[in-house]
Amino acid sequence: MNNRERLTSVFRTVLEIEDTDSIPSLEYNTIPKWDSVGHMQLIAAIETEFDILMETEQIIDMSCFDIACAILGDHGIDCSA
Repeated sequence: MNNRERLTSVFRTVLEIEDTDSIPSLEYNTIPKWDSVGHMQLIAAIETEFDILMETEQIIDMSCFDIACAILGDHGIDCSA
């Protein structure tokens, strides 16, 4: 499983999304599970899955899947397809 698939799996599991096709277009607060609590659960799961520690600014800025990929890139993790 590549890093993009791993990240998709984290999003799908934490936010309880069955359709993986919708994940790349998903944005913060567009589904009930991605509220402030869900956001912190998602952050924790990403940090655990990829063994990273996000900075506060990254946590605040992570408002969609693509930004999550970019944040992983900032940590030296390639999230390209």
